[in-house]
Amino acid sequence: MRAYRFPQADPVHEATVSRFGGVDFETHPAKVDLSHSPDMKNMLAGETHFLVKRPGYRRVCKLGAPVYGLFALPGSGEGALLHCGTSFYRLSPDGTAVKLRDGAAAAFSSSFLMGGRLFLLDGATYWAVRKGAGGWAVSPVAEEAFVPTTTISAPPAGGGVSFEPVNLLTPKRINTFIGNGSATQFYLDAKDIDGGDVTAAVNGAAVAVSSVNRATGVVTLAAAPPNGNGLANVTVTFRKTVAGHADKINKCRFAGLYGGKNDTRVFLSGNPDEPACDWQSGLYDPTYFPDNGYTCIGTDAAAVMGYVKQFESQVVIKQGGAQEATQYLRAYLMADDGTALYPLKQGAQGAGAASTRCFGNLGDLPLFLSREGVMAVCGTGVAEQRTIRAAGRPVAPRLAACAGLESACAVAFGDRYYLAVDGCCYVADGRMAREDGMPEWYFWDNIPAQCLAVVGGALYFGTADGRVCRFCSPDEEGAYFDDGAAIDAYWRTPVLDLGDWTHYKGLRDFYPVLMPYPRSGAAVSYDADGTETVALSRNLDLFSFRTFDFSRLSFRCRPGAVPFRTRRRLRRVRTVQLRVRNDRPGEPFGLLALAVRWTRGQDVK
Repeated sequence: MRAYRFPQADPVHEATVSRFGGVDFETHPAKVDLSHSPDMKNMLAGETHFLVKRPGYRRVCKLGAPVYGLFALPGSGEGALLHCGTSFYRLSPDGTAVKLRDGAAAAFSSSFLMGGRLFLLDGATYWAVRKGAGGWAVSPVAEEAFVPTTTISAPPAGGGVSFEPVNLLTPKRINTFIGNGSATQFYLDAKDIDGGDVTAAVNGAAVAVSSVNRATGVVTLAAAPPNGNGLANVTVTFRKTVAGHADKINKCRFAGLYGGKNDTRVFLSGNPDEPACDWQSGLYDPTYFPDNGYTCIGTDAAAVMGYVKQFESQVVIKQGGAQEATQYLRAYLMADDGTALYPLKQGAQGAGAASTRCFGNLGDLPLFLSREGVMAVCGTGVAEQRTIRAAGRPVAPRLAACAGLESACAVAFGDRYYLAVDGCCYVADGRMAREDGMPEWYFWDNIPAQCLAVVGGALYFGTADGRVCRFCSPDEEGAYFDDGAAIDAYWRTPVLDLGDWTHYKGLRDFYPVLMPYPRSGAAVSYDADGTETVALSRNLDLFSFRTFDFSRLSFRCRPGAVPFRTRRRLRRVRTVQLRVRNDRPGEPFGLLALAVRWTRGQDVK
């Protein structure tokens, strides 16, 4: 008797993702590995490293001009200095903006801290910000600039010893003389001196000046000072303006602090008139820039764009695009006479910087933006090409397509590096590393930031329409709105051939594992061979009296992960993409894992 054979069920195959990475815009969607996404937005790795919807932002204040700069004020709870239009404001922690002064340039500004004080560069004036008895004030650094003693111990007829170089920020100078007991005329170390007061002192006490010959630089005192017996006892203070001196500093756009083992000096650059030069300050004194303290770095064909600190060296990054090095290494030496020297070593030609406002440190990894994407400075061997490596390959194609790279801005906050350009934000997470050791990247849209700052432990940004906004913390009320608008967040898988290009597949089930919140949910859609259909839309709420809603009544009380089954089958598909999405107003969303099950069908003909 012939036995009857029952038909054998097709074996069910399964693929699971339990560790999510970031985006991969560089690789073809069919070649992206399953843990990354060729199309994801408004997601990031949460504190426990599963994917969550990013928090939104809320408006702190709005003024009537573009926000060009936002800088945390020194001290706890002091708020921020706001550069809006042509004015400076103090932004209090409660969101109140009080104007401090007008006169700012209508251009992006940068800042640095030294000695507990904030200094600003807007390309037209070099500003100092201080807190006095009357509150916070902003004034040009030139008003308080260090006055150098350019010549010391000169005889009345002139000469003496050159002591301190001229300060580019001020025309004021001091000469000291050794009185001989009879001379009343003293010859300064400059001719054609400025109008205005010329003052003198003998042994520290002010004395009368009877006349000044400004053309010859001769100062006549009303009475002869006593004999100094070899010690300088006469001091004369005067002004000598040199055309263009102040503009060398006032036109600078950015700064880098460096001094070898300590940040003892500030280096300024970004002057469009001398794009390949920088100027160094006095020791711990950003009000003093000696006229001989400049360095020409390469040629004017490529501008200096910024600085990164690497161990005990400073790497100077240039613009690139010219036939010269794009990186230079600055070191620190002490001469035999105690003079600080900062020799430069030319590096290799490689990726140059595209923006002066995108330098930041993600942990101990210095990053900057180039035309080829985000780059990392990985060492001080600047003569080697591998010193600068690509750190943002996954997002490089989209960045390369951006029109406003020159206006891009970035800031490092916590374990992340935030880069804002063209209304979007690219986020590198230092806690999540790719196979090449570089950080994972995430993409956010609807971020109209044109300047970023960390103020009071929160991330702020300013916009072209005058808004100052703050990113919310995940647990605050209304955290998942973008200034009142819903956030569209989703994860899309690569184009899945499910391990077989030669057969049709039958997609049986898709299991997203979601995290519940007081209000949450997700929609799952299939994109099979170019046709997208919604397979599941589900609320995923926790029972809470605070958000109780009869229309969404839930008795779920455990906050653990919840898997869902789509129960929608697809037959005879070659490839498929799956998307898990939450675009509902005010709702968080978390994706812990996913699994897909399928069977193999007939040959593709």
